[in-house]
Amino acid sequence: DAARKDMNAKDAVQDEGIVVSTQVAYVGQGGRIYDVGEKVSGSTSVVSHYLTTGYMWDTVRAKMGAYGAYSSFSSSDGVVTLYTYRDPNSPDDTLKAFDGAADDILTATSSALIQDNNAAITTAVIGTIGSLDGSAKSAESAGWTALIRWLRGESAKSRQRWRDEVLNTKVDDFTDFANRLKSWR
Repeated sequence: DAARKDMNAKDAVQDEGIVVSTQVAYVGQGGRIYDVGEKVSGSTSVVSHYLTTGYMWDTVRAKMGAYGAYSSFSSSDGVVTLYTYRDPNSPDDTLKAFDGAADDILTATSSALIQDNNAAITTAVIGTIGSLDGSAKSAESAGWTALIRWLRGESAKSRQRWRDEVLNTKVDDFTDFANRLKSWR
């Protein structure tokens, strides 16, 4: 805690941008939506996946032309990040699009997410499980994953709890995530 206070006192940069002359940009914005130590549900990874394959894909990639547009959520520190890759727009335009992400999720909670027996949620859950399981890992990759899990103190029981929370994601989880995202802005 003392080290953090010292670091913040010496380098209190809160927002930083790097400007270069280029035809494309790499735009990112992130922030904490869960406090340190606050319980984070596996459903957050489902909403982040939905955000990447829904709003970020449709709005920032397809309509605005960015080559890549993603949402990432880190359950270990409660930080969500929205970012683009090879984005032809001005950073201001992309950041404005990022600001619309929470509202898009909230709108979907009363429309797209509840249609066809919650098919959009089921699709997001399946995609999330796919990213958790992935394909068979090489020995090197499996060893690296095991090391990271050991360093984090991650047990098979905690991974199963996370998976159960992913599988039990509900519309309310989307609403909670969106409200947290709105308050972070």
